[in-house]
Amino acid sequence: LDAAVAAGVERFGGLDAVVAAAGIFAGGHPAWRTEQAQWDANIDINLSGVWKTFAAALPAILRRGSPRHGRVVAVASAAGMRGHPNIAAYIAAKHGVIGLVRSLASELGATGITANAVCPGSVGTDILEASRQAYDLASTDEFAVHHVIGRLLEPEEIAAGVAWLCSPEQDAVTGIALPVDGGMTI
Repeated sequence: LDAAVAAGVERFGGLDAVVAAAGIFAGGHPAWRTEQAQWDANIDINLSGVWKTFAAALPAILRRGSPRHGRVVAVASAAGMRGHPNIAAYIAAKHGVIGLVRSLASELGATGITANAVCPGSVGTDILEASRQAYDLASTDEFAVHHVIGRLLEPEEIAAGVAWLCSPEQDAVTGIALPVDGGMTI
């Protein structure tokens, strides 16, 4: 992460935004039967990975002169806004991401840097396939029933939410968990 930040600063002369978007899904058991390895993987990648990304990037963003329009965005999950059975470690990590973003928003408030989370619903990705397996469903298409729009989401729809939060016009939007979830959390 430090090398990636250094390469960006060298190539572009500084850093204005960082998006932490890596994640995994491991689950399939009630909370009290979650295997230690599943717990650790979810927390290490889904939560600690976001923190490590921000810790590596924020010093470079803070070095930008005033007025700053820095952006820190994490991809959390609609699961970070509610509970679901049999995926407690994933849920805990994604709730933690939202808490981390809100803490950063309060810490960075006067610096010109905003901190936000995007909370996707069910998107046709490898993580959704892992969810399908955890819930023993025949197809990932079965997750569409949880969206009031009646379909799975496209990665580009999530990217549009991230881009909106990263735009210079969003200086007043900070500390939010933006649901880009097809109505899953209403």
